[in-house]
Amino acid sequence: MLIALLIVARAVHIAASILIAGSFTFEVVVLGFTSVPECNDLRGVKRKLFRLAVWILLAALVSAVLWFWLEVVSMTGLSFVDSFSASTWKIVLLETVFGHVWQFRLGVIAVALALAVSGLAGNDAPRRPAILALWLLSVVLLVSLAWISHAAAAGVQPISLIGDALHLCAAGAWIGGLVPLAIFLAPAQVSSAIAKIVPLVLGRFSTLSLCCVSVLIASGISNSWLLVGSIHALVTTRYGCLLVFKLALFGILVGFGARNRLAIKASAWTAQTRSRFLQQIRRNVVSEICLGAAVVVIVACLGVTPPARHP
Repeated sequence: MLIALLIVARAVHIAASILIAGSFTFEVVVLGFTSVPECNDLRGVKRKLFRLAVWILLAALVSAVLWFWLEVVSMTGLSFVDSFSASTWKIVLLETVFGHVWQFRLGVIAVALALAVSGLAGNDAPRRPAILALWLLSVVLLVSLAWISHAAAAGVQPISLIGDALHLCAAGAWIGGLVPLAIFLAPAQVSSAIAKIVPLVLGRFSTLSLCCVSVLIASGISNSWLLVGSIHALVTTRYGCLLVFKLALFGILVGFGARNRLAIKASAWTAQTRSRFLQQIRRNVVSEICLGAAVVVIVACLGVTPPARHP
């Protein structure tokens, strides 16, 4: 029961951390430098992304509290009711590495949430300084997950932490950017202003995804060697089998990304082909989002499974 709840809490919190980083990376890196004048439709998309960010941060906050509570139960061996006390939580918060990291993460979430809510107070689209600040906070929030991962406990800690941090950043930019990409594409069939910049945005996101895949492969190999150690352990341990499943889903994700990139290069962007092209890309993006969600669940399972080097 406890393990199942931990997996759910971890999955929701990791997904929220990836999504918030991906949303602001998409807005800053992919949309932020579009060489077209702002229009009402594009401002509307950006405002939707900002509202989404507020809900994601709320989900991150709730799941962070739940995850912490479950870790308190796991560390102390107390029941759910007995562990729900200020004195017990204070000990875990102040006297464990997990507690120190969680203090930091809760602080980042609180600041980001306050900034995001204040950014929605006006009628206009949120200003760029607020978006840049939230982007930096979201990346810090995502990267800080590395300090409570298996990589943090590995023998060669600096290398493993750097590899895990890069892995998280790449996952956030690519997989976390799929949801804002889907939101951006939604009005493209009825908005000529958005349809005009679709090829540019898709091209930039495709290039960003390609860079992220390269980082994920390099950091994934490094982390796998540190935590698995051998091909034999990869196929004979529970951790190794979960990792193989994750790699299989990753391969399918890369296939969808490659298909999108080829479709972007091969398609002539005309009024006649626009509708069919957008439908194909949106189907692919939705499929990638589902696969990305499955990968996050596997990552949550890996987090509660002893690494193959330490079964």
